Amino acid sequence: MVKNHHKKDAMDNIHTSPLNLVDENQIEDDFKFNMIDIPAMIIFWALVVIVFLQFFTRYFLNNSLDWTEEASRYLLLLLGFVGAVTVARKGGHIFLEFFYRFIKNSYIKTLVIISQLFCIAFYGYCAYLSSQVAIKITQSLISLPIPKSLIYWIIFICFFLMTLHSVILAYKQIIQPSDELAKKLNAQALSNQG
Repeated sequence: MVKNHHKKDAMDNIHTSPLNLVDENQIEDDFKFNMIDIPAMIIFWALVVIVFLQFFTRYFLNNSLDWTEEASRYLLLLLGFVGAVTVARKGGHIFLEFFYRFIKNSYIKTLVIISQLFCIAFYGYCAYLSSQVAIKITQSLISLPIPKSLIYWIIFICFFLMTLHSVILAYKQIIQPSDELAKKLNAQALSNQG
């Protein structure tokens, strides 16, 4: 009887205490829209319209449009790559912040620049590979009269822009003082913990 009474009090405390899902100390970044973000927005809204059209024709009209599935698949693919350009422009790709918090400020700059050089090499190599695929592919999409090479050329452009933005970011990091760069990375790491 006593065990049940304590169990009931504990359950009442669980249900009466509100969940605190909002961190009042979190600082939200201002949304900064740039012209390079327009293609991502266009692709996103085209994807929304096509997926809604696919849903509507399949479930309400009982006659699905064949091309909507393939179009939505490739638009989602392009949205990922075009959106990655925006993330590369802002320097927001994920990184292992664990190491930056335990390394001296003088070594952080070296580690950041080496990491950025690896990103440049990776994006550049992926741009090269996507251009090679675009050159060699001769097929069209199954349900739409669009060549598949167009998709790979867009991916090439995205990787080229990511490479370019990474070069610009690396230059900014090279000329930035070590202490200032370390403070920026620590602030970014702490803001991502929430």
